[in-house]
Amino acid sequence: MKLKELHIYGYGKLENKHYTLSDLQLFYGENEAGKSTIMSFIHSILFGFPTKQQSLLRYVPKSSTEYGGKILCQTEEQGVVSIERIKGKAAGDVTVQFEDGRVEGEETLQQLLGKMDRSTYQNIFSFNLDGLQNIQRLKKEELNQYLFTAGSTGTDLLLKLSQDWQKERELLFKKSGRKPKINVVLSQLKDLEKQVKEGKEKNDQYLPLIARRGSLESDISAMERKKELLSEKRENLISVNENWDTLVQFYDVENRLSVLNDLDFPPNGLERMNELKIEERQTSAYLETLKSKQKNLQEKLESNDLDLTLSEDIPYMEKLLSQQSSYLKWKEESSERSRELRMVQSKISDTIRELGLQIDMENIPSLNTSLMMSENIQQALDHQTKLLHEQESLDKLQEEEMEELQAIEKKCENLEKRLMEEDEYQELQRKVKALTGRHSTKEQMEWVNLQVKEAEENYSRKKASYSYQMLISGGALLIAMGFGLWGMFSGNWIMAGMSLLVMMAVGGTIFQSRKNVRKETLTLQKLKARAKEIQPENTGTLDTAEQSLSEQMEFRNEWKQRVLSLEEQELKMQKLHERKEELEKAIVQGEGRIERLKRELYLPSDFHWKWLRDAFAKMKELVSSYETCTHLSDEVAYSGEKVKEFTEECRDWFHRHSLLFTTVEEALLQLKRMLQDLEKRQLVVESIAAELEPLSLDIEKHSIEVGKIRHDVHDLIHVTGCSGEMEFREKALKVQERNELWSQYRGMKTRLTKKTLDTFLEFPSLEESRRESSRVLQSIDELSKELSAQQKELASLSYEIKTLEEGKSYSTILQEFQSKKAEVAELAFEWSKYTLADVSLKRTMELYQKTKMPKVIELAEENFRELTEGHYQRIFLLDDEMIKVERKDGTIFHAIELSQGTKEQLFISIRFALIQSIGDKYPLPVLIDDGVVNFDLARTKAFLSLLRKVARDHQVLFFTCHPHIKQSFTDDEMIVLKRKESIRTS
Repeated sequence: MKLKELHIYGYGKLENKHYTLSDLQLFYGENEAGKSTIMSFIHSILFGFPTKQQSLLRYVPKSSTEYGGKILCQTEEQGVVSIERIKGKAAGDVTVQFEDGRVEGEETLQQLLGKMDRSTYQNIFSFNLDGLQNIQRLKKEELNQYLFTAGSTGTDLLLKLSQDWQKERELLFKKSGRKPKINVVLSQLKDLEKQVKEGKEKNDQYLPLIARRGSLESDISAMERKKELLSEKRENLISVNENWDTLVQFYDVENRLSVLNDLDFPPNGLERMNELKIEERQTSAYLETLKSKQKNLQEKLESNDLDLTLSEDIPYMEKLLSQQSSYLKWKEESSERSRELRMVQSKISDTIRELGLQIDMENIPSLNTSLMMSENIQQALDHQTKLLHEQESLDKLQEEEMEELQAIEKKCENLEKRLMEEDEYQELQRKVKALTGRHSTKEQMEWVNLQVKEAEENYSRKKASYSYQMLISGGALLIAMGFGLWGMFSGNWIMAGMSLLVMMAVGGTIFQSRKNVRKETLTLQKLKARAKEIQPENTGTLDTAEQSLSEQMEFRNEWKQRVLSLEEQELKMQKLHERKEELEKAIVQGEGRIERLKRELYLPSDFHWKWLRDAFAKMKELVSSYETCTHLSDEVAYSGEKVKEFTEECRDWFHRHSLLFTTVEEALLQLKRMLQDLEKRQLVVESIAAELEPLSLDIEKHSIEVGKIRHDVHDLIHVTGCSGEMEFREKALKVQERNELWSQYRGMKTRLTKKTLDTFLEFPSLEESRRESSRVLQSIDELSKELSAQQKELASLSYEIKTLEEGKSYSTILQEFQSKKAEVAELAFEWSKYTLADVSLKRTMELYQKTKMPKVIELAEENFRELTEGHYQRIFLLDDEMIKVERKDGTIFHAIELSQGTKEQLFISIRFALIQSIGDKYPLPVLIDDGVVNFDLARTKAFLSLLRKVARDHQVLFFTCHPHIKQSFTDDEMIVLKRKESIRTS
């Protein structure tokens, strides 16, 4: 799993923050910049917010209501996964969303984390300065155990757990202790065992009495149970005798109920019938009232003959009134547009006069104000301006080039004065050539002399080597010859043969060395002969002649360059002159083009071309003003026409109805009064019609209700199987009787118990029940007498036993003895729990040490070598979990003997090794908070190198406030946190 993005809604003092993470990410910032907050945020999103009962900081924001955030992760199996945790239940509400849209919860998150909890993750994948500083405070044995557990489980919790179990065992039992609980109880148990032996002697006469007392108690208990049964039976008989009449009545009611039980009648049937009858009478009466009211309203409507002769013209009258606002608007617009028209016409005349246009007003639309004309004017002006600027620049350039031409001509004249004549120059060349040939012979002589010197040195060196070789070879020949003669005289031909081979090899070596010396001698003689053949000559005037020739050659070369420059300058001047003529022609052509544009725009010929752009803009405004003028004229004509049409329409309507028409305004006021009068009269008719319509609906509705009620009455009678209402009511009375009997039956059944009823059925008459009651009472009296005698005998036995039990009884001592034995067993069981747990832990750690720990130590050695730059080579884990290290010179050290920085390097090496060894199963990110505070620059560099190595397989998030570490990371790998005003978190 790799963290790709952090979205912090609100956590501590961080609010609305977003960070994008890489495989190796540095968080750099000063103290209180938020490094520890981000580290805690990652823990909280993955494992839940700390609860109020935990000692961890909860980082609840003080200035925001949002608490929590979201992390985007990249996993191999699920792809990109979003983990969001916000404020909710104790640990927060978590949402896990996958790429395919699935949304899961806390259980799925635990599966993604490999079922790992916060404590395990922090102990393996997350460590800070506190974990490193703990190393300095540990003793020798604790340090070794701490480093061992750091490589096995990543935490010292197992070390602390084992120590706690040992303390608990010592509190329970020590071999020679007096205060542990088991030791104290064992001492008490020995004293009780002695008392038990003494009490057992008294128990011989005590036991028979105890046995007799037990027998009596058993007999008394049996008698008491028998007496209770007889008493219960007598009570039942008394209850039957007292309630004999009630019991008889109970069974009579039960028989009557069995007869009436088959009646089929709906619940509350009679009440429903009565309610329906009442509802039918009420609804019928109300229906008659509605019909009477309807008849009265119809008579009122017929009696009122409303005058509605003008009702057909109401829409037309409303139309005329609705056009009143339009009429006023048309009049106002006609006046306003006339005023605007006069202003626009005045503006057009002013523009024509300002530009001096030779055009009439009606021909203004013929002005060409198109974009093409604007573009032509712009191009013509830009082109003419550009030509004039270029002409001005060309004049300046021509002056500069003329000055340059004159300067080159002057330099050429000076060089021509210093040049030799051609014949004199050729003579100087021939003289220098002859002198140069003689000078080369001298240089050749020097080279040959140098070769002779080197040959003499080689000859001397080889001659000395030859002399030394002859001396050695002579000694070797003499020795080989001696061995050969000895072999011949002694018959050892192998020795003689080997001596002969040695003499032949030595002879060949001497011959080859002599040949080399002769070769060097011949080479030396040839070189000396060559040196004698070369004789030096006088070269006194060579330097002077060469200097003169060199100067003349420089003068000639410079003169040629100046002549070329002069020709080039003259060519430039010619091109400039030609360009100037072309510009003058182009300027004339541009002026002609501008004149054509002025004629096309009706401008006078004396109008300056520089004002042409402004004139074109005014012409566009002129055309626009003309169009506005035309539009305003049309609007004035339209408004006048509308006013005239509306006036004629009003006049015609008034004439049709023989009414006097004066002005439009007075006609509209008269129409409004007439329309109001018609509306009042219409309202009376509409009011009566409005009352009649719901009244008819009510009559229809209540008629339907009366029919429905009568249908319900018929259905109710039909359900009970009756033919009429009288039969229905008779059946209802029987059902009422059955209900009363049921109520009486349930009341009696509540007062009478089942045993009383069962006892009543056993006797046919009250007299037999009374005789049975007397017989039971007699049996109870006889049993009571016998029970009293048994109880007296039990009291006598108890007194005798009490006499024997003046002190502590044997049973009490025995009970205390057994109690102590049970207490010892419980304490022993508790001691064995801690012992077995400690043994299981040690066996598990031994198994881990044999199977997993070698790989961890191997990886730790590799990490330790890299961190110490090869200064330490190996790490040893002994059988007693002692950790030692070997320096490169072979010296062995205990972990406690190392410096603080080296201990921290060893701890980091083992911790990284553990992470690397479980990386396949738990590919989780590694969080490190200022883990190199005690390292110098070299150790820091080695740590960062190892960090990048670990980051190949695990994402690493490194938090620091040290600037020198920041320099080792690129900008893409670094997030800089800015410190703000700190906000305390709870």
